[in-house]
Amino acid sequence: MPQYSSLPALLAGTDLIASLPDYTAEAMAASGQLFKEPFPFKTPTLDLSMVWLSHVDSDPAERWLRSRLEAFMSERATFPLSQ
Repeated sequence: MPQYSSLPALLAGTDLIASLPDYTAEAMAASGQLFKEPFPFKTPTLDLSMVWLSHVDSDPAERWLRSRLEAFMSERATFPLSQ
């Protein structure tokens, strides 16, 4: 699904489950509409890749955005979000 915000309505009254990033699951559980539990089994690690158009490769704003995404998605990166 393209947006997690519709999950509470989609899951209401069903026996469906959803797999979400931890931070999203925690936010939804905090609202009281959903419950959060870890998987009861081992899950595979996913490899993520970035793809962009070659003509924006040297654009300073695009390079900055890619560097921020890379830092954010790396393991437990700690950096200020407002840079």
